[in-house]
Amino acid sequence: MTGPLVEGVIVSRNPATGEELARIPATPPDRVAGLVGRAREAQRAWADRLWSARRHSLGRWHAELARRAEVLADAVRAEVGKPQGEAMAAEVVPSLDALRWTLRSAGRVLAPRVGSPGSQRWLLMPPARVERRPIGVVGVIGAWNYPVLLNVPVIAHALAAGNAVVWKPSELSSHCGALIQETIDAAGLPDGLVSIVQGGPAVGSAMVESGVDKVVFTGGLENGRRVLAALGGRGVPAVAELSGFDAAVVLPDAPDAPTMAGLRWSAFLGAGQACMSVKRVFLVGRPAWPWAEAFGRLADGLRLGDPGRADVDVGPMISESARDGFHARVRSALDAGARLIAGGGPVEGPGWAYRPTVLLAEDGDGAPERALEGCFGPVVIVRGVRDDAEAASAVNSSRFGLSASVWGGDRRRARRLADRLDVGVVGINEATSFFALASAPAGGVKASGFGRVHGAEGLREMTAPRTIVSRAIRSPRPQVFPYSGRLERLLKVYRGMFH
Repeated sequence: MTGPLVEGVIVSRNPATGEELARIPATPPDRVAGLVGRAREAQRAWADRLWSARRHSLGRWHAELARRAEVLADAVRAEVGKPQGEAMAAEVVPSLDALRWTLRSAGRVLAPRVGSPGSQRWLLMPPARVERRPIGVVGVIGAWNYPVLLNVPVIAHALAAGNAVVWKPSELSSHCGALIQETIDAAGLPDGLVSIVQGGPAVGSAMVESGVDKVVFTGGLENGRRVLAALGGRGVPAVAELSGFDAAVVLPDAPDAPTMAGLRWSAFLGAGQACMSVKRVFLVGRPAWPWAEAFGRLADGLRLGDPGRADVDVGPMISESARDGFHARVRSALDAGARLIAGGGPVEGPGWAYRPTVLLAEDGDGAPERALEGCFGPVVIVRGVRDDAEAASAVNSSRFGLSASVWGGDRRRARRLADRLDVGVVGINEATSFFALASAPAGGVKASGFGRVHGAEGLREMTAPRTIVSRAIRSPRPQVFPYSGRLERLLKVYRGMFH
């Protein structure tokens, strides 16, 4: 287990072995507002810097992260339970790529834009210049399952846009958070510009009440709703990613070997503890039982254990309570009519491993899927559907809408089906890995949240657009007092020309 608070200290433990990794001092909740005030003072000078100067400072942070890449990957392995290669490939390298993209693209993305008044020039309307202004102090509340990738790109975007940051890693990944803050401090960024706060829900609540100007929240639906309600009462905007219940649609022409390989990786990456992990598979126009049996054999072939060993594919779940809660959800799905194909229970021995689980839903009422909706762990439930229309309806039946994927040889058909899915990200013969794309936005719809991270859209989330309209002081203004027939004649001609 990891993350308990003991007399003001977070004790971080390896979920595979129980070994103590670090003791991280918790931030007293009453200190958070002071750190936000300090950040606000630092932000003013930071925002006044030219982009070239901010870029130079962020470049030093990129270099420091790159220098400590192995240390960060090892911390993710030890504290979160991911194999070393997975930690590097799915966390550290994509974070470096995101920072590099920011260094190369932020100047262009955030440059002022001048828009023509178009037909309104006939009404003597002036052109408008739209500037991207910093928001101020951005609060970041991160999740434990991707302690590097869910935090580094967001912090980088906030800083590139001229903001300060106060951020809270999950108490379940406090050691990783402390190491990230060490790289920020070593990069020589201005004092107070980026501050970390460590702790549990009380510290998160203190951040919400601290006067930050925007919050980026990643976490579960219930906690997210509480945070968003508190922010809404204060008029504080947010970007929110509140998990998913991601589906894959397998078309009749999808070859089994590459399709199953991609879905097995997506479903059981990080022991299934990824917001974009595939949890539901819908097979179009074919019997579900043989496919589920074959997929179950592949799941049984995964190597479980301590990710410190090179021969392990899937590590433990984050904690005993997480594993027990997940197991209860699997049992509920079985009680609702699902058939167990593979896995279905904890692994005996040290740590919190759970067997990769494959279930088959044989009836059409959707009860087994509803029992699993929003769960976090290594499970896939397979169901057969008649056609593309039923597949789209099944995918969209969830209240979540984070991501989905469509698998098949006919990519035109796959794209047509993808267009019918109510999600924020769709992959064609690809799942989960699209979150690592530095240049593409990621985020959900429906209960999965709103706003975007990554790419130009994620960068613009860290700004407030300001419109500047300018005209010569003596230029004609047909709309001002006193009104006359001249204005009505002008508008009549204008309507005839354009409307």
